Amino acid sequence: MSGFWPQSFSQMNDLNGKPIVGAKAFFYEGGTTTPISVFRDYGLLTPHPNPLSTDGFGRFPAVYMDEEDGFYRVRVTTSGGVILYDADQIPIIGPTESGGGSPPAPVDPNAIYKTGDLKVRYGEGFLEGYVRSNGRSIGTATSGATERANSDCQALYEFLWNADPNLVVAGGRGGSAAADWGANKPLELPDFRGKAIVGLDDMGNIAAGILNAATVLGWRGGSETHTLVVDEMPSHNHSATAVPAGGHFHRIPKGGSGGGQGAQNGPTDNTYFDSEPVNDHTHGVTIGARGGGAAHNNVQPSLAITVYIRL
Repeated sequence: MSGFWPQSFSQMNDLNGKPIVGAKAFFYEGGTTTPISVFRDYGLLTPHPNPLSTDGFGRFPAVYMDEEDGFYRVRVTTSGGVILYDADQIPIIGPTESGGGSPPAPVDPNAIYKTGDLKVRYGEGFLEGYVRSNGRSIGTATSGATERANSDCQALYEFLWNADPNLVVAGGRGGSAAADWGANKPLELPDFRGKAIVGLDDMGNIAAGILNAATVLGWRGGSETHTLVVDEMPSHNHSATAVPAGGHFHRIPKGGSGGGQGAQNGPTDNTYFDSEPVNDHTHGVTIGARGGGAAHNNVQPSLAITVYIRL
């Protein structure tokens, strides 16, 4: 396939901003001084001269390169041979080949995303080259997988099989990812439904101690609501004061049955007598419960999106 030289159509200028007419670009195999062919067209049919020169405006023309050359070296000089720059081991990145008769994409997607990379998108539904990371399954065309059953899932299938041993394989895990793929066993996808993304607590380093349980890839935790238990409540006191009642007595009707039917404010004639006085004392107090014991919201401000994973 054909790769496009990034300096195509660029203008070379000197320190005063004037175009450098006749500047030369020499193209070599990466790490060598062996010249390679560069071309005028995407089909790699018509070669450029090597070295290639800028025009009267100091611009290089469009340059296409053979992706099979892998890496290249380019040395750019003035018309008099003064080196302007010499860059080596530059990858030739060509377009991807897409199936179904579609034209090649203008950028190799593997130069940006690789199998297993996550992509978030403000949208729903299927996305070419990706599956939704929704806890459904992927597998071969005859596997009965619920998210995608197609041969293009194999790279992701094998990647996830090896990356996370806790992902479920229908019928149980066999000896290898390739064996389970060949046996048409669907593989569970990571499930990001209703979940925020957090970094592993250790991530190849000493554990940070922020999410102590989150040291295993695919760890799942947290909840939408939470009800406090006693041990989670802040330590606190309740203050209560019993109002003291001073010493007093009651007047009881003579010939009556007592039981508090009299009053201190009763008549002063001989039909009443005074009870024994009661010393200073307090009365017991009951503190009533407050609060309903309901669960509280445990979710940070959030915006729901779709999480995709690269095939």
